[in-house]
Amino acid sequence: MENEIIKRLIYLLTSILLMGCSKNETRYHDDAEDPGLAIFSNTGNNILSCFIDGNAWRTVSRTTSGYSQGTSYEVSIEKKSTNGINDTLIITWLGYFEGSENNEGYLGLHIAVPSNFNYRNLSGLQGQRLNIDSTNGFFATNIRGLNSGNSKGSGSFYFHTARFDSVGRSSYSGVMSGLFDANFNSFKITKGRFDHTVSGAQIHF
Repeated sequence: MENEIIKRLIYLLTSILLMGCSKNETRYHDDAEDPGLAIFSNTGNNILSCFIDGNAWRTVSRTTSGYSQGTSYEVSIEKKSTNGINDTLIITWLGYFEGSENNEGYLGLHIAVPSNFNYRNLSGLQGQRLNIDSTNGFFATNIRGLNSGNSKGSGSFYFHTARFDSVGRSSYSGVMSGLFDANFNSFKITKGRFDHTVSGAQIHF
């Protein structure tokens, strides 16, 4: 009986430890020239940062918590079908203003792509500088404290790195990094930079 109780206690403590263990997979390196922003990098630091009307905004940290909770990601990529000639590629980042971790919002990039666009075409974005002008795409936000309404932002987006490979049936992984800026009706996003590794769990085609 005593041995059984000890076994149960060991199992319970092990479960609590496994559930409670959390690994931060985001690496933040402060930009000395622009305090509040992470440096521009292409080493898989899993972070996006930018200024929104001069205020630092960054993505949530990518964290892995225990076996049951899995990983919380800062960025996702999906393709949505439309009724038109083109579909829409959507990259969405979750983040917050510096010092306001509990007020999460999102920043999104919507790009028109051919209906047969697939993960192989993601690699074709490397080195591409896109002029986002509402004809070929737009920026979108839902960030508390910004009076953006349903407005669509214009600007530019540069894929410094975009490399993606298949790692199994309908499963892909890759890396992407780059720079961007955006102009909405009531605010501007400047000095944006991003750097991510991307797993199959983040790509939805």
